[in-house]
Amino acid sequence: IYRTKKKATTMEQNERKDKSVFVTVGTTQFNPLTSSITTPEFLSFLSCHNYTSLTIQYGKGIPPSFPSCTNLQRTDDGDMTCFLENQTIKCQAYRFKPSLLTDISTASLILSHAGAGSIMEGLSFPSVKKVVVVINSQLMDNHQLELAHAMKSRGYLFVLEHPEEVRERKVMEEVERFVPRKFEGGDGGEDFVKIVDCQMGFV
Repeated sequence: IYRTKKKATTMEQNERKDKSVFVTVGTTQFNPLTSSITTPEFLSFLSCHNYTSLTIQYGKGIPPSFPSCTNLQRTDDGDMTCFLENQTIKCQAYRFKPSLLTDISTASLILSHAGAGSIMEGLSFPSVKKVVVVINSQLMDNHQLELAHAMKSRGYLFVLEHPEEVRERKVMEEVERFVPRKFEGGDGGEDFVKIVDCQMGFV
């Protein structure tokens, strides 16, 4: 649980809608992203926009830490309680799960690496999910970049070129305003497959 200085009146608390963030890096590691989303800048943005929970799937990378927290308590199941000032955000982190469906279904905002499988999971959910793809330049492979931008050009998702951008308030405010198009099955799915095949050199 992350605490900030922001306080709300009783009316504001009653009116606000709690939201959650899910971050996934897939089967590899993406330490620059997991370290950026635990910074005071990103956590403060979440707090200001009524996000009350942050779930991190960090793969083979380093378990996320919260350096700005004065008191960090961890449990065996991966839950963390981070105390800092007055506002709270519940945090959970894990390496892998058999399925990410539950975390995707409850997420208001999804920050994902650019793997085709993760993108498809986020876009194919029955209700429209706000998917933000963060490019991992350390992979030295531009196929993911091309795929992400192809989907961005169709209005399905938002792209960040560098993980450090999540710390920039102006960028994240733009993410908050972004309204994605619904990714349809049928023709939409075939369109996605064509993009994947083209970018991966299968056609």
